[in-house]
Amino acid sequence: MIRTCLVALLSHWRRNPIQLFAYLAGLAIATGLWSGVQAINSEARASYDAAAATLGEGQYDQLVPRLGDSIPQETFISLRRAGWLVSPVLDVQLDGVRVVGIDPVTSPTGFGMLTAPEASAFAPGEDPRLFANSETARAISADATIIIDENVAPGIALGDVGAVQRLSGRDDLSRLVVLPEQPITQPDLSVIAPALRLQPSQQVADVAQLTDSFHLNLTAFGLLSFAVGLFIVHSTIGLAFEQRRGMIRTIRSLGVPLRTLVTLIVVEMLVLAAIGAVIGILLGYLMAALLLPDVAATLRGLYGAQVSGTLALRPEWWLSGFLLAMMGTAAALAGRIWQIAHMPLWQARAPAHG
Repeated sequence: MIRTCLVALLSHWRRNPIQLFAYLAGLAIATGLWSGVQAINSEARASYDAAAATLGEGQYDQLVPRLGDSIPQETFISLRRAGWLVSPVLDVQLDGVRVVGIDPVTSPTGFGMLTAPEASAFAPGEDPRLFANSETARAISADATIIIDENVAPGIALGDVGAVQRLSGRDDLSRLVVLPEQPITQPDLSVIAPALRLQPSQQVADVAQLTDSFHLNLTAFGLLSFAVGLFIVHSTIGLAFEQRRGMIRTIRSLGVPLRTLVTLIVVEMLVLAAIGAVIGILLGYLMAALLLPDVAATLRGLYGAQVSGTLALRPEWWLSGFLLAMMGTAAALAGRIWQIAHMPLWQARAPAHG
């Protein structure tokens, strides 16, 4: 009997292929737009986290120039001799890539985030070596050995400060990172290095916070698009149930329990919803892959944020799209199921009012 019910229910879609297309297309569009937006946001946030882990920005106090963007190396030496525990950083642009030189011995982050075997045996006196992910490495044409390490944030190459100085032809520094543990007593900064000022970690620009409004707008757009697609699904479900009233009356007259009938209808609609959601996730992936380079360029131009130009299949965005599609379908289906469950059999042919 259950098989007969399923055949009767599915025959409705064979007789109304346009309704089936509208149902699947509405879900696919809704899920695709939402998933695509979330995929872009997820990739951007992953890039921000990778940059923070790579450079330690926003985690430590820094000494920066009061004027300009250069610190003489003699100033760094004077601070170290005076007892200030600081680590040098040189931040330059080479071939359009941000190249950051650090001292792996004194830096609070060091090369600990790298997984390349060469990082553990790194020797500052060797030929210049830079660590970068595969995407960034292709853009570097500097006379250096490029070691591929996917843990490095996109758009950034990392190397020993001395190597970066040789590559850039500079002998100065960009900033000094203040280590968390300092001597109890040390000379005042205004005496040792009056041209520098202390910048607390709270004042270091957090790219993730700067771009929050941008990603919030993208999320709002995705949610609005999902609501429009869900409206199509809601209308299609309503029309399908109105046309099925006679079929439901016949099935119930044959002795099929109401609970069994409702269960079959719910399973049928959710299976179709899962198919539409999967199609939507694939569409969202393609859309995000096409738009991500432009979004990355926009974020780089507006906020100076480096975002990977390649898209990873992260579970947080495709799973959220799938679950949202199923929940939206269930919400649209709940009202119609309630009507069937509370409608007397002899009123099954009567159209619903209100």
